[in-house]
Formats: sequence, C-alpha cells, structure tokens
Amino acid sequence: MAEEEKKNISVHQANNEDIQGDTVSVALRQYAKGNYREALNLLLSSMHNSVDSDLYVDIGSCYYMLNNPQEALDYWNKAISLDPKNFKPYANIGNLYFKNGHVELAISYWLVALISRPEDANTSLNLAIAFNQKMMRFESIKYFEKYIKYAEEKSSEKYIQIRNKIQHCFNVAQEYLTLGVQFQTENQDKKAAACYFKSLANYPNLSKTNLNLGSIFFSDKNLELAIKYWKTASHLDPNYDKLYSNLAISYDLMKEFDYAYCYYYRYMNYIISDKEEYYKVNKRLLKIKPFLNEHPELISKHLDLAQEHIAKSEYNEAIDEFKNYAILNPQEKQLYKDIIEKLESYLTPELSIISNCFEIGNKLMNEGAFFEAKAYFFRIMKLSAPRYLEFSKAKAKYSQCEKAEAGLNA
Repeated sequence: MAEEEKKNISVHQANNEDIQGDTVSVALRQYAKGNYREALNLLLSSMHNSVDSDLYVDIGSCYYMLNNPQEALDYWNKAISLDPKNFKPYANIGNLYFKNGHVELAISYWLVALISRPEDANTSLNLAIAFNQKMMRFESIKYFEKYIKYAEEKSSEKYIQIRNKIQHCFNVAQEYLTLGVQFQTENQDKKAAACYFKSLANYPNLSKTNLNLGSIFFSDKNLELAIKYWKTASHLDPNYDKLYSNLAISYDLMKEFDYAYCYYYRYMNYIISDKEEYYKVNKRLLKIKPFLNEHPELISKHLDLAQEHIAKSEYNEAIDEFKNYAILNPQEKQLYKDIIEKLESYLTPELSIISNCFEIGNKLMNEGAFFEAKAYFFRIMKLSAPRYLEFSKAKAKYSQCEKAEAGLNA
C-alpha cells in the first residue's frame, strides 16, 4: 500500500550469466537482509562493467532505504532515460512523491508506470489509495478493482479484506439501483432518486445509476445536475450514443453553445446511417457555428480547463476538454490528437498492450516459436477478461501453441 512506501520500492532479479550478474545477485541478497550500504557498494562497483536501467533502479532503491531520497531520485531518473518503458522507476518515484505529500505528482508517475505494466497490482493499489485520499471515489474504486484482478497473493488478509469490501459495496449499490428503477417506472421520482443516491454512495461506478439519475434531474429541469451524472455515465459507457444527445440538448437549453456544439458533433458519429436524425443535428450545428465564430474566447477556454483538470488528476475530464477544443478548433485537431491518445493510454493501457501482444505472438507462431508465443497470449488473457472477444482469441491461440509443441515433442 502507498503508506508502506519502503516496502514497495522495486528491485529486479539479477542475470547470473556473467560477473556483473553475480555481483548484482549478491547485492540483492544483501538488500533483502537489510544491509543496504553493502548492497549499494556492490551495485556501484558493478557499474565498471556495464550499466542498464534495472541497475540504476537498484542503486536508487538502496539510496532510498539509506534515507537519501535525492540520490534515489537521480538514479531513478537515469533509469528512465536509459529505458523509458521500465515501469519500476516510475513506480518508485511515485512512492517517493506520495510520501512527501505530493499526491498529484505521485498519481501521474504511477499512471505512467502502468502504461507498460498495467498488471502491477501494487501500483494499482497505490493509485486506489491516492485517489481515495483525494475523495475521487470513481477513480479509487476503478484501481481497487484492478488490484483485485491482478494481485498474485489472493489469500492474503489485505486482499480478502479489499475484495470483500468492494464486492459488498457493489452488491448494495445494485440493490438500491433495482429499487430505484422500480420507483422510477412508477413515476415516484423522489423515491427513485433517493435510492440512486444510496447506490452511488456505495459504488459510484454504475453507468445505469448515473444515467437514470441524470434523467430524473433533466425531467425536473435541473440541467446542471443532469449533465453531471450523464457525464459520469459517459466515462463509464463511452459508446452509448444517447448520452451525447442528452448532453448536447442539456447544454443547448442552458445556452452553453460551445459544449452543445461539441456533444452534437460527438453524437453525429453514431447516427451516420440515420439520415433524418443526422440532418436535424447537422442543421443545429450550422446554426450554432456563427455564434462560436463571434466568441473565440469560448473555444480557447477549453485548453485552460483541460490543464486545470490534469493538475487535479482529473484525467477523464481533461480528455473531454481536449476533445472539445479539437472539435471547436479543427485546425489543431491533429496536434491534440496525440495528447488525447496519450491520456487515454494512461487510463486504459491494456488496450495497446493487448494489440502488441497479438502482433508479436502471431509472428512467433508463424516462425514456429510456440513456447515463446504462449507467453504473449497468456498475458492477453491476464489483461483481458473471459467476456471479451480478445480473451477467447488469445485462449484459442494459446491452445494451438500447446498442441503444436506437443506435436514437435512427440
């Protein structure tokens, strides 16, 4: 956990095939015994042969345990400069910043660590604790669930406690959601809203609860609250087209035409085949556009808002604002496309890794390297879930590799 910073400092397993590897192995044994000065001296001496990112990570970890955080930070940054895809220095720097009370910086480094190693359970747990400290329960629960998914020690007291707590919150939230739906169908909106609030208090990450609560507030002409809950629903279920229509209409009624334009624009991506609806929405866009041309300050403000959200670790909201700016200022769309993709990779790093693993795994299969290919398909199954197509595909590929191996060894 993030409170146990020193226990989370990463070291690597040494390669014992050469002299340097032997030295590092001895150093890591000393480190495990708590002999950090002896470990540091051995690691520094091994630098005369060669250096790599993991060696810098280990040296930094020794300095950290010897209460020299600046030297630790320097070596972890050197590790990053040698190998920007090494997740361990990012995780360690995050731990250091969290210890010193810099929660937003810690979160940013932990998110980068997960880009290359999303299955690192300790980093997910650290993020869950940090977001919980910031009272950002939506994000906190997301990373508690990642920890539950990826943790190796599923019999530990800590794991069982967290898993049971999250499951209990989810079950209670579902019960209140079901009751709220019943009241809403009976047009008892006040009772329904009370149930939905209790649902979200237990588990804020249910799309349907947020969607239904937004609908109640819209019916009550409380557009600001309708927008609040529909935006949260859009972060949970980004492919539900009706949400973008709801948000566009709400902003339009509030005369916030820059936001209305952006959400109408998003909505159009889903209704290309519906000519009548597409024409109606496009007509509204054309009517709003001259107003936006006369008020360029409404466009530029979205960049400022995006940066404010990043500073607060509100990454979903930051992505929304960067997308808004790109929609309103299409001349710079390509420039901000890369920023949006980078932020999205922070939130869902599994997607790109799954794609890369399929590419490498298939290549190894075609070369007859079935044993090596299995590791990539196994990682896909770990990063995905049985209900997704990529899990089924990876499982089938893994089985093919096993059969091919058996045939070669027969």
